[in-house]
Amino acid sequence: MFDKRHRITLLFNANKAYDRQVVEGVGEYLQASQSEWDIFIEEDFRARIDNIKEWLGDGVIADYDDDHIAQLLADVDVPIVGVGGSYHLAENYPGVHYIATDNHALVESAFLHLKEKGVNRFAFYGLPASSRKHWAAEREYAFRQLVAEEKYRGVVYQGLETAPENWQHAQNRLADWLQTLPPQTGIIAVTDARARHVLQVCEHLHIPVPEKLCVIGIDNEELTRYLSRVALSSVAQGGEANGLSGGETAAPFAGA
Repeated sequence: MFDKRHRITLLFNANKAYDRQVVEGVGEYLQASQSEWDIFIEEDFRARIDNIKEWLGDGVIADYDDDHIAQLLADVDVPIVGVGGSYHLAENYPGVHYIATDNHALVESAFLHLKEKGVNRFAFYGLPASSRKHWAAEREYAFRQLVAEEKYRGVVYQGLETAPENWQHAQNRLADWLQTLPPQTGIIAVTDARARHVLQVCEHLHIPVPEKLCVIGIDNEELTRYLSRVALSSVAQGGEANGLSGGETAAPFAGA
């Protein structure tokens, strides 16, 4: 019985809200198409790196925003659908079937939302290059392009990667930066988590939001948005839609 079915392996981090949305989208495709797939989700695939090629099945749908996953799959001989962020340079796309979240469109949506609120000063709170998050670099690039095209003044602060041992130091440096921003500045945070950091610092500094500073995040991650006293506006990535597209793209090599 099982020999007649195709096994598709999903490599996503179930602890991340966006990854769960992608998996849900794949499930929606599976139910709608009634494809005879066996879906395999390895809960801790990093613990089984040595024999990864032996359990990938007939195809893989994977998180290509995770460089570690992309490297693991670099020389495997099964069809792959990568799901990840867009690049402004075509040559940076990986050599696999690829479903891209439009990073420029995400930042543009946040930018236009702030403009509609009457904001004409803009700032971007990103991630340092040392984080090796290409999507963060792409969102920062999109911000720089948008403010330049619209002839606005825009400032960028990448900040520090946060961990328990440097949390207070990172928040202190963020506080230093926020106090340099003029009133009525709109801040686009690269993620909802980074937006929450801004809201926490604003609360400590008694900076009213949105009266003095406006903040908008990216990801629309429900749990993160509730972890602050001030309601957080956010732009959704559309993880379920990407998962649905991933399933559709995988269909030809998965016998659907």
